Amino acid sequence: MPVIACSFNTGWTCRHLLEEGPAVPVTLPHDAALAEPRTETAPGGTNTGWDEGYDYLYEKRFTPDAALQGQTLVLEFEGVYHNAEVWLNGEKLAFNPYGYTDFKVDLTGKLDFDAENVLQVIARNADQPNSRWYSGAGIYRDVTLHVLPKRHIPLDGVYVTTTHELESWAMTIDTELCGVKDNGVLTHVLLDGDVPVCDVTVEAAGDHANAVMQVLSPKL
Repeated sequence: MPVIACSFNTGWTCRHLLEEGPAVPVTLPHDAALAEPRTETAPGGTNTGWDEGYDYLYEKRFTPDAALQGQTLVLEFEGVYHNAEVWLNGEKLAFNPYGYTDFKVDLTGKLDFDAENVLQVIARNADQPNSRWYSGAGIYRDVTLHVLPKRHIPLDGVYVTTTHELESWAMTIDTELCGVKDNGVLTHVLLDGDVPVCDVTVEAAGDHANAVMQVLSPKL
């Protein structure tokens, strides 16, 4: 089956982490700081837009589609500000110690397909001042659920380097592989728009495949 990317932006709630107040329904991307008052005593001052800074708890409850059983399920967070923790059904699955980087969480084998699951994300912004500019707070970029077959190339799993001599360029391609037990073949194709320029096929086994593609007179 092909890789399927499903938006995971709806059905969330958000509230202050250490307060028992009601959670507010939100749709991602969401900047939690926009709802906060601005005060002259904010530690970040003008740099952070007079935002006092709070820690937030995001929560999403869902029952997975039974058709997803047996697939590799990876949740991608494009941006959470900051020091994000990801919990599923009371188990901590990930920590991302920064506010501006994309990170991924493997949900494979973690979901309960017969009951409601509780996904929680903690976004910390109370450690003020922590920025030289207005950063916002919370899950401020998209969240996507990637559905991959057992045998697949992981997200961001292809690495390309190039060397060149005169009119000939060599592309070295290192590809990560998951779920590959038997030998097979892996084909790389270089396109100019939709037009194939050249290709190379190599044997694929284990968790890596390495290939070198020669490109003559490439467009710079």
